[in-house]
Amino acid sequence: MMKKIIALSVPLKAFAAMLFSGMMILYMVSGTVYSMFIEEVFSFSIPFVFALQGMVLSMVISIMWGVFFSDVVIKKWRFFVRYLAFKLSLLPFLALCFYTFLAIPSQWVVPWFVALVTIMLFIFVIAALNEVVLRRAGKHYTEALKAYKAFN
Repeated sequence: MMKKIIALSVPLKAFAAMLFSGMMILYMVSGTVYSMFIEEVFSFSIPFVFALQGMVLSMVISIMWGVFFSDVVIKKWRFFVRYLAFKLSLLPFLALCFYTFLAIPSQWVVPWFVALVTIMLFIFVIAALNEVVLRRAGKHYTEALKAYKAFN
């Protein structure tokens, strides 16, 4: 049992860490670009609430990714259904982040919002690439099976 927990948690933890570091880097980059538009100096400091949000969102996205896009929990759903369920279940967490943005008046909310949207787009691209790879592999195995049946 412990081996299964470790086998599941290590990739999820690594994915969460990559998401969190990506969010922080995107926040810094988008903050720098945003400061050029508003002609104000970007302080390169991350408000604690934004860092906390990033950490929680990274963990939530990672866990949900593991649930919806691996075959460990859900075995026979089509990609579109998995993706739709993933996005719909992520909406409440994004809504909480949005309401936190409204509650905390800060000029640096825009870069954080840009970072979160960019991460969501990145997740979409990863999911789409995953679907393309799985379809190609499926076609390859189908052709190999047809060739095997034709040979026998």
